[in-house]
Amino acid sequence: MTLHAAWLATSLDIIGNMGLAMLLGWVVGYERFYSGRAAGSQVYCLVSATSAAVTLLAGYPALWYGGQRADTSGGDPTRVIGAILTGIGFLGAGLIVQNGLNVRGLTTAASLWGVAALGILVGVGLYLPALGLTALFVIAVEVLPRVESRLPASAAFTCTLKFREGHRPRTEAVLAFLATHGLRMPTETMTLCFREQRFEMEGQIFADRAGRSASMSDIALELSTLADVDSFALTRSSRA
Repeated sequence: MTLHAAWLATSLDIIGNMGLAMLLGWVVGYERFYSGRAAGSQVYCLVSATSAAVTLLAGYPALWYGGQRADTSGGDPTRVIGAILTGIGFLGAGLIVQNGLNVRGLTTAASLWGVAALGILVGVGLYLPALGLTALFVIAVEVLPRVESRLPASAAFTCTLKFREGHRPRTEAVLAFLATHGLRMPTETMTLCFREQRFEMEGQIFADRAGRSASMSDIALELSTLADVDSFALTRSSRA
């Protein structure tokens, strides 16, 4: 087999393995999405495909730089690759922002880490796998969210309940009220505080799309009937 044929066969094999890795990452991500724990599974797809790309890249050094052996007297290319991915990881961490129970920037951080892998693939001359990984990224970010919007999942909302002055809320009563309306608030997400002579309860409310409407307005209407609540705030949760 000629070098060109070997390069083409290896490139297609790398693309196939990256695609499988992204598919498996999506399966895990959709489970989180179905449980209402994430806004989407893009992060899982990007990280899984990128990890596969870098691992596969390290397995075919003979095809780097057009099949020419790299001059390692100036440094080990694998150490350079590791340093790039580590540095980009720290940069991506700075893009993640948490606001209450919502987290923003995860997809951007994962995309930035994935783009670093694209640069590495191009740098060693594996252009076809780089194009394949780019296509997988576009599918993960643009196509899969549209597919997920048609699949059953739990809608997640961040809710803050402000009770009337002098009222001591019972978490059991609040949970029972939510359950009668097809809603649930896991106790591990609940926070109860006392501020300005009033109790406030904050947590994540989950609604099953398959069994009931996940409309924010409908949920707000139901919460307005909760006894002893003066006001509340409802925000769609995000892990994007």
